[in-house]
Amino acid sequence: MTGLLQCYNKGCGQKYDEGSNTEDRDSCQYHPGEPIFHDAKKKWSCCKKFSTDFSEFLSIKGCTKGKHSNVRPVEPEKNKTNGTDSAELSSVPLTPAAPAPLPPVSNSQPRPSPSEPMCQLSVEVTPSLKTLLSKMSIEHKSDAHGTGAVEEDTVNVVVGTSCKNSGCKATYSGTAADNDLCLYHPGVPIFHEGQPVGTIGSNYRTRNRATNLAVSIAAQATCRHDWFQLPGQVIITVYAKAVIPESVNVTANRVRLHATFEFGSDRQRFDKTFELCGTVVPEASVIKLMGTKVEIALKKGEAMSWPRLEILAPSTATGDESKTQ
Repeated sequence: MTGLLQCYNKGCGQKYDEGSNTEDRDSCQYHPGEPIFHDAKKKWSCCKKFSTDFSEFLSIKGCTKGKHSNVRPVEPEKNKTNGTDSAELSSVPLTPAAPAPLPPVSNSQPRPSPSEPMCQLSVEVTPSLKTLLSKMSIEHKSDAHGTGAVEEDTVNVVVGTSCKNSGCKATYSGTAADNDLCLYHPGVPIFHEGQPVGTIGSNYRTRNRATNLAVSIAAQATCRHDWFQLPGQVIITVYAKAVIPESVNVTANRVRLHATFEFGSDRQRFDKTFELCGTVVPEASVIKLMGTKVEIALKKGEAMSWPRLEILAPSTATGDESKTQ
C-alpha cells in the first residue's frame, strides 16, 4: 500500500491515508500533552497514567482521539533540570547570587607618631616562673628596682685585677689606695682622620676604683622571639628562662613597643624596641611571665590582619639607595 503518511501525534505512531483522515472518524488516539520525567516516574502531562519503566511508558495509549497529523511537533526548549516542568520550577525558590567579595581592609587613618607617650604594660607572674625562681634561689638577689646591681661588700675582688673604666690602668691592690678617685673616659674611642678622640670629648669622669671593680653591668643578650595573631590580638613570645620579675619594664604606645628585662642566674639582659606594623591599645595589653618565656599580648587597635610584626625599614621597602651612589 503506497501513499501512506506518518502520523506525528504523540503516542500514535501509525501510518494513515490522507483520504480517509477525517475529524469525525477519530482515527488517531494520542497524547496532546508533553512527557514528564521526574525521579523514577515517567508520565504525560495530559493524563494521570505513569510508569517507572520506559518501555511501558511508550506503550501507554493516548488519552485523546482526533485526526492524524503529518506535521512534526515543535520541539520544546530543552530544560537544564532534566525534565522538571515549569510548574515545579516556579515553586523552587531562586538562590540569590553570592555578594561580591569585600576589598581588603586598609588603614585609612594616618599612622600615629612613634614619639607618643609610652604606657606601662601590666605584668602577670605565672606559677611556673615562681616555682622556677624558688628552685634557683635568686629571688632574694633582686633589688627593688631590678637593676641587677650587686652589693659591694659581697664581691671578692682578686688583687691585681685591672680597673674596667676606659683610660684607667690602675689595678686593685687591696689597700686604701683603691679608694682613690678614678680618672676615666665614659665614652667610646672614635678614630677620625688620624685623630683618636672620645665620644664625650676630652672630659674625664671620676669614680671610686674599688666600686668600679666590684660592680659589673649585666651582659646584653639576644633572645629568640616570634609572634602570631588572633582577630583581636597580636602575641609576641620572647624565649628567656627564669625572668626576674622586678627587672621587667615593658612600655608601649600605639605603634611602638619597648621591652627590657633580666633573666637567668647570670642576669643576662634583653632590650629591644619593636616598631609595630599596626596599631595597638597599650591600656588593654598584658604581659605574662612564664618559666621559659615572656608572652606579650597586645590588643589590636583595628580589626585587621597584620602582614608582619614590624614595619619595613625605608632601605628595605624601597631598596638601599646608598649602593647606587
